[in-house]
Amino acid sequence: MRPTTGSRFHYAWLILIGCCCMQAGGLGAVLDAAGVFFVPVCEDLGFSRSEISLYLTFYFIATVFAMPFVGNWITRFNINRLLSVAFLLVVVAVAAMGFYSEPWQWWMSGIVFGLAGSFIFVIPAPILIGNWFHTHKGITLGVAMSFSGIGGAVLSPVFTLLIQALGWREAYIVAAVIMGVLVLPWTLFVFKLRPEDIGLKPYGWTEDDARADAAFGTAAQDEYRGVSARRALKTVPFWCMFLFAGLVSYFAGFNSHLPGFAQSVGFSAMVGSSLLTAVMIGNVVEKYIVGFLNDKIGVEFTVNIQLALVALGLLGFIFAGDNLVLLYVSAVLFGAQNSLYSVSMPLLIRQLFGGRDYAKIFAYTRVGTGIIGCLGPVTVGAFFDATGSFVPAFCVGLGVAALSFVTVRLSYLMRKQLEAEEETVLPVQSNA
Repeated sequence: MRPTTGSRFHYAWLILIGCCCMQAGGLGAVLDAAGVFFVPVCEDLGFSRSEISLYLTFYFIATVFAMPFVGNWITRFNINRLLSVAFLLVVVAVAAMGFYSEPWQWWMSGIVFGLAGSFIFVIPAPILIGNWFHTHKGITLGVAMSFSGIGGAVLSPVFTLLIQALGWREAYIVAAVIMGVLVLPWTLFVFKLRPEDIGLKPYGWTEDDARADAAFGTAAQDEYRGVSARRALKTVPFWCMFLFAGLVSYFAGFNSHLPGFAQSVGFSAMVGSSLLTAVMIGNVVEKYIVGFLNDKIGVEFTVNIQLALVALGLLGFIFAGDNLVLLYVSAVLFGAQNSLYSVSMPLLIRQLFGGRDYAKIFAYTRVGTGIIGCLGPVTVGAFFDATGSFVPAFCVGLGVAALSFVTVRLSYLMRKQLEAEEETVLPVQSNA
């Protein structure tokens, strides 16, 4: 069963490389590496860290309003123009930070990150990978999404060196240029929404698939079979996935408190900051493993494994005490929380609802991320303020993991409701 494209090099690999660069220069640079600016900005302008970091809260809130448009517009408008304009707005918002002097100005950039960045940070990569790879969707998506962590790890020291050499204001401008160089060539010239837009088939498409396509029409392709967004919104599986998206994003709220947690149990600030590095290592490594497992054993079973790893990480935090090794191991295990919403969540949506309105349905579920995810940092901090310990927050995290398992299981139990409403449509050429 050889591919019908007849070429050893497939355009899909360019799509994958572009998605890697987009994750590194987008999510990795804007959110993961942004923390290196906090201290020099606050020391220079006299802000508190909570004042400047509040722009991340505005980012989450803005995503709630942006997501319903993302899924519709990506399939409706030319993807090159749409993603390029969106990322140009993000680049301008980053560069503008070099001219700010008041906290509210950073908050405005946070709103831009939420509105325009929603078209770049999370949604496009799963859609492009899903459209361009007929096989190996899991591992290729895992590779692409891992570059947000890799980008954050690489660009953090780069931005730090720029701040030391040029000052934080100039460093913001140079950082914006670096981001533009990483992302814009791909969004402007390389990305195509579907292989059919340039006369190709997805990577892994075989002659058997071609014969099925000839016998039954384009409807034989998985990419165009599934439930409409309008019908999906009325089903139990959709609302389970909406809740699941919010629950797994809640885990990210623990990350910013891990340095404080380490110090609360007697470790140094250096140990606390290194816990975040351990979480990032777990994040990157587990995305590769999770992508492989999704292809080999299925999405639902893989999600259960991820939730178990997160739960083990939380239990480790609770019982580690002064055991530094257990603390680091727990942080690595806890890193699986990131791959839940960046790798497994998109695959769950595609498997449950099909490819017909995948972009819209995926974007709608991400609204749950903005609504519930923004509560994570606040509530974890509130538990510590009320009790003087992070253990109650970790126990809540265990409950979130259990509830996440229930939402996934219920989605699959109610899957027959979706199968009864499944429809097929011909592809629409939106990128001509």
